[in-house]
Amino acid sequence: MKKSFGILFICMLSFVNVFSQNNETIKGFETQMKALVDLMCDAPTDNERFNANEKLIAIFDEVLPMEKSFHYPFDELKRISKLKSSDNRFRIFTWAVVSQDGSFENFGFVQSKNETSGEYEVYKLHDKSDEIFNPEFAKCDNENWFGAVYYDLITTKYEDRTFYTLLGFDGNSIYTKRKIIEPIVFKARSGKPEFGASYFYKDKERKRYIFEYNPENNFILRWDDQYYEDKKVKEPSFFNRIFKKNEYQSRKNNTELTLSQEQMIVYDVLESMFEGVSDMSQFNVASGVVNGFKFERGRWRLVENVLARNKITKKEKKLEVKSNLFNRHK
Repeated sequence: MKKSFGILFICMLSFVNVFSQNNETIKGFETQMKALVDLMCDAPTDNERFNANEKLIAIFDEVLPMEKSFHYPFDELKRISKLKSSDNRFRIFTWAVVSQDGSFENFGFVQSKNETSGEYEVYKLHDKSDEIFNPEFAKCDNENWFGAVYYDLITTKYEDRTFYTLLGFDGNSIYTKRKIIEPIVFKARSGKPEFGASYFYKDKERKRYIFEYNPENNFILRWDDQYYEDKKVKEPSFFNRIFKKNEYQSRKNNTELTLSQEQMIVYDVLESMFEGVSDMSQFNVASGVVNGFKFERGRWRLVENVLARNKITKKEKKLEVKSNLFNRHK
């Protein structure tokens, strides 16, 4: 018995020692990565920025397949977006390199669990947004990705399924900026990520929403607790249904507005700043109308004319500042 306990104790010490060494190794990589991220964001020339980015990608390629890397926080990489699902199903890193001409190119990695092996696989993201035809209806993967820097990860559930939706920002160019509602799913067993899914109620062909707008416009897309007017049929009493059938029939189509409050994805409805110009995204600005998407039964249902009564909180302002660190310009 004592011998068995001694063997178990030695095994535990060995595991702790290996885990500690592994963390120290990742920590060393993280120090190099932080220096490269700063150079990538602050260097005066495109050549320096993209060279730093290539070295950063090479280190990510080396460090993310390491055992226990999924649980390492990478807290020093503050200028890179790091989002992890609450169920530890996956983690996603995204960032952008800004060229001197004001154009953005997005990069990233996904770590997702292989259901067969129980290990986390690593997938490099390749921004092909300029090559994707009809992108709001295209199904994409890591090799064919509509690039963005993701700033929020929404996890929702219906029955026994879990749904993941990303909110992202794409700096694009000096002419337009974009924000994106991007569902993400994973192939069974392998865990390979797929971007875009039919999660939108009465819009089954759509895979994502892309909002493109004037770069000087303050466009809002966020997961928030907001008010909306819900239309519901006003049901008569049991007595009226039985004894006043005619009156009941005339009232069946009547609706009443009920003020509700729920978590939803809210966004500014865009309109052109020039009348009669509707197909040029560089002129799109917020119209003052706010719509939202409410999660119901495994789908995002459109809610029009959200009563946006909530003020921007300190936390949200902090998020806006943090997003600027990722993107340098909004």
